[in-house]
Amino acid sequence: MISGAYTALVTPFGADGEIDYPGVARLLAWHESEGMMGVVVAGTNGEGPSLSAVEKRDLIAFACKHAGNLQVLLGAGTCSLPEARWLCKQAANAGAVAALVLPPFYFKAEERGIEKWFTELIAGSDLPIVVYNFPQTTGVTLSPALIGRLFELERAVGIKDSSGNRELMEAYLEQARVAGGAMLVGDERLLLGCLAGGGSGTISGLANSFPRLISRQVSERSEALQALIDEAAANVKKHPTPAVHKAILDRRGLPGGPVRPPLVDLAEDARAEVYGFVDRFGF
Repeated sequence: MISGAYTALVTPFGADGEIDYPGVARLLAWHESEGMMGVVVAGTNGEGPSLSAVEKRDLIAFACKHAGNLQVLLGAGTCSLPEARWLCKQAANAGAVAALVLPPFYFKAEERGIEKWFTELIAGSDLPIVVYNFPQTTGVTLSPALIGRLFELERAVGIKDSSGNRELMEAYLEQARVAGGAMLVGDERLLLGCLAGGGSGTISGLANSFPRLISRQVSERSEALQALIDEAAANVKKHPTPAVHKAILDRRGLPGGPVRPPLVDLAEDARAEVYGFVDRFGF
């Protein structure tokens, strides 16, 4: 079972735009010390679409080697079924516990095509698969019925939902309960509701900036902590991710570095606003 608090980890880059591997190791150690269960590398916050397949292979291998007690998942978002298979194989070889997989998003496919894509990937994978619903980015909403059918496959172990839609999240929760799978929420504003409904935890972008807050909420399930999460989310979500998290990491003296094009770093006025909030927030 994939459960607990996981960080959708940013990928630190150096000034040359290459992956800062010593920085990755520092971030892994920090997140472990802050109580996180694990991390996802090369996901949305990790600028996965801006990484080559070879970079993802090397990143998952490095992360697994330097993870300490953290569980590591690979963000294997790609429209190419052969590439998704290859990435899952690389992640399994490296020692990852699972892959987080978006639906193919370029073609406007029918649900039966998306189901066939996932079925072939999951059936042929030696690595557990967490299916990722993120319609704001992919333009694809995975129906609860489809998730239920995918859960019938042995290697389909969970669903991450970043839609922010409470009703949809609750429908996924029901499918996960029936199948004994994991339900992980991506929108932290729904975290307490997800946990109260029997959810397994979160894969959180906000945890890049506030890991202790997220890990404590998964353990304590507190209205007071949820109010703090909502406040942090309201301030962070004013700005583009992952640039905002990298700015906050810079403020904390941790490796964030620049984002890769086509993303852009925070403007100076936005950076000053974020720094002011982080300094006041004090978590």
